[in-house]
Amino acid sequence: MNESIRKILEAGIHAPSGSNSQPWKFIIAGDQAEILALPERDHPILNFKNRGTWVAHGALIENIIIASSEFGYEAHLELTPLTPQTKITAKITFEKKPAIKEDLYKVIKERATNRKPYKNIPLNEKQKENLLTQGNKFESVEFRLIEEREKINAIIEASSQDIRIMLEDKNLHGLLFKEIVWTEQEEREKKSGLYLKTMELEKPQQKAFKLLSHWAVANVLNKLGVSKAIARTNAKNYSLCGAVGVLIIKDQDNNFLTAGRSLERVWLEAEKMGLSCHLLTGVLFFWQRVKNETSGFSGKHIQIINQSYEKIKTNIGINQDDGQIVALLFRIGYGGQPSGFSSRFSPESLAEVVK
Repeated sequence: MNESIRKILEAGIHAPSGSNSQPWKFIIAGDQAEILALPERDHPILNFKNRGTWVAHGALIENIIIASSEFGYEAHLELTPLTPQTKITAKITFEKKPAIKEDLYKVIKERATNRKPYKNIPLNEKQKENLLTQGNKFESVEFRLIEEREKINAIIEASSQDIRIMLEDKNLHGLLFKEIVWTEQEEREKKSGLYLKTMELEKPQQKAFKLLSHWAVANVLNKLGVSKAIARTNAKNYSLCGAVGVLIIKDQDNNFLTAGRSLERVWLEAEKMGLSCHLLTGVLFFWQRVKNETSGFSGKHIQIINQSYEKIKTNIGINQDDGQIVALLFRIGYGGQPSGFSSRFSPESLAEVVK
């Protein structure tokens, strides 16, 4: 593999993905790369119609485009129409060009999820301008910043219902704890999964979380209100932020990939300015399943999901009658340095080179 292309792919795979699943592979033939989807690596409930995978691929593609300029290439992108059966999401042809220094490239490997409580400080006008510029580069995606404290609190409270549902639903509970990576050694070996250290739990919370990993224990504690209490605690901590970022799209598969591209540009711009980001997408993806009547959720949880999404939608102010939906939302603010980082597979382990 060409060393420059290897470095471009290395930057690419520092894109965010659900529980660091990294649902992609590459086929490299000279100056061309095909990007293959591996949706089976993603959370089967959250990954409705593979849309979580498409978001991750959008962020991956945007990293590749940004890094290409840094290494003296122009990346010509050919996107594939997306369906749940799609295996190749994009083909990229690398054309030699004079290198162009890209500010966002410098922070690609520094970008990380930060789940800490943030400082309750509003963003300044320059920060907002820069984020809005990056987030609105694509016609099929609208990026907004929600700054009003009352609306932030309502959106975060509704978004935080995902953990309650995950702890109360036996199937989701099993999937959640299957994804947890408990130790640093295990994280280095697996290089995927939801690393406990990135969850920013205090020692007593880590012990309680370990106890909750046993369904029989969780089921009893949930009846005592523990799942509701955890959701309230998350809402209180996560509401501490400068703003909530929202990506709005028409309800079409390909738009989720473009939303991933917008997300990555906003996230990198935030990182460049010393800000932190934390995606809050569980309720949004649960709602898509409920909307399409393929959820498998209990009647109680369907009601919670519908009410939560309605609260999110109302406080953002979108027009669902026009086919608009909230694709992604995330909090932005001053969170400092995350306590833990997730590893990545090497480009060599993800690429098949065709002579």
